[in-house]
Amino acid sequence: MTKEHFEEARASEAEYHQRFYEDNDLFEQGTWMAQPGAVVMEMLERLLQHRRDAQVLDLGCGIGRNTIPVAERLRGTRSRVIGVDLLEDAAAKLKKNAAEFDLQELVESEAADVEHYLIEADTYDYIIACSALEHTSSRSALEKVLDQMKRGTRVGGIHCITMSTDVEEVDRVTGEIRKGLIELNLAQQDTMKLLQRHYREWNILIEQVVPQSIEEVKDGRSIDFRCSLITFAAQKIR
Repeated sequence: MTKEHFEEARASEAEYHQRFYEDNDLFEQGTWMAQPGAVVMEMLERLLQHRRDAQVLDLGCGIGRNTIPVAERLRGTRSRVIGVDLLEDAAAKLKKNAAEFDLQELVESEAADVEHYLIEADTYDYIIACSALEHTSSRSALEKVLDQMKRGTRVGGIHCITMSTDVEEVDRVTGEIRKGLIELNLAQQDTMKLLQRHYREWNILIEQVVPQSIEEVKDGRSIDFRCSLITFAAQKIR
């Protein structure tokens, strides 16, 4: 990937999400923010089978699609949920949403690039990275983030990852199909092998790939965003 391609993709993705968060409310029906990811909540319940409190990190949190429901589930405990997003406006809206749901004591919000965010060692019980890691600048950058995530997790902790792979865009007017403009557009098989290798010493809980198509307006075009969506979860056993 060239620097020019990365910068073009980053600008396109940032503009799309900025506009989306301006035009839609958290949990708005008919959007991909209508509810939290089912697997995110499922893995949280698995974690809570053997602990009451949890230190949670939500990478690429947006305005709180997963952050707020996770914090709601942890209400009344001594937990902490940190949401990190590239967009300052998204981080600000997460803070606002936490206050609206009376979760400000649990939720912290930070604006930062996931690729350069420092994850403190041996700190978290649950790390969520939903549609976040494909926004790193290279395969090696992705691997470094995964290494940081692993170091930052305590024994028994869980990682819940979803990634869009084999991304393509279909113009809804012309039918033209083009390679998706996203920072890191990896092949599904390669990505799954990469995850399996990185987590070979962990207990792998979920390995799933499903085709996904989402209607979007991006760069002034009405498109179908198509991908092979990987869902991957693993638990640290030692």
